[in-house]
Amino acid sequence: MIKSASELWKEIAVPNNLKFEFKFVAGVPVIVAKDFFKFPDKVYDFFANGYWWDNHCNDNVRPGKSFLIHDEVVHWFITPFVQALSPVFGVKYFQSDCVFGNCFNGNMNITNPLSAFPHTDQPNGFIPDAHIALNIPLVHSEYPISTGFWSFNGKKTTLDMSHNDMRDMKKFQREVPKDVMTDNAKWFQIKDYGPWKLEGKSEMVYNEMTCYPTYFFHNPYVETDWFTNTDRVTISAFLNTSPKNLDFKQENLDDISYAWEHFHLDRLHDYHPKKTTVLM
Repeated sequence: MIKSASELWKEIAVPNNLKFEFKFVAGVPVIVAKDFFKFPDKVYDFFANGYWWDNHCNDNVRPGKSFLIHDEVVHWFITPFVQALSPVFGVKYFQSDCVFGNCFNGNMNITNPLSAFPHTDQPNGFIPDAHIALNIPLVHSEYPISTGFWSFNGKKTTLDMSHNDMRDMKKFQREVPKDVMTDNAKWFQIKDYGPWKLEGKSEMVYNEMTCYPTYFFHNPYVETDWFTNTDRVTISAFLNTSPKNLDFKQENLDDISYAWEHFHLDRLHDYHPKKTTVLM
């Protein structure tokens, strides 16, 4: 009998018993869990044997190729991440915008000039559609698999930006790429450029989950001569939180409150698990 992808995913995408490390990278809150999957090689094979699409086919800002998962089945794929992170944030479940595979290398062309520039994962403005971004590398590599965190005119997150700041950033994005690259150019790693400043990098290793708030400026940090003979393959997912979904034991209140503060969710939702008595 033919085994469905959802059945296979349920068998192989099993998280380990995880220990979470909370840290800051250049002021950006990050949560790390080593050895995320019990069967990471099988997870890699699952993605490697699937269908990958060039991102330029979808007018996507991301460079390289994507393993796209349709909205109707995303709930199957998000399960291991919900299982792992629900206790950390004290929620019953997360709503998810998407789960996808990322694949790119130093030889790829860039069809969208903005691919090389920092971004946030909230295309609709100040209020993010998703609150938590996570990445898990699926390859061993001689090169660092890194996320760069940036500031624009000293602002590290769109939560700290005024409407004038947002206007200036969008104006800069429209104008600057013409000065530094042409369409179908090879990938290059930008350095400090105009109002953009690299604040720090978070490096990941094979099968290590790293998650951070979506509203901090970031990009894949890949030097031009990296990954020329191999691919940089990761799983990415976006998760939404809500005070309405809270579900935790009272003895875990301190840990849950710290996670909300760590990710600025208390500020975003105007709600604090320890201090707010009425759900917003």
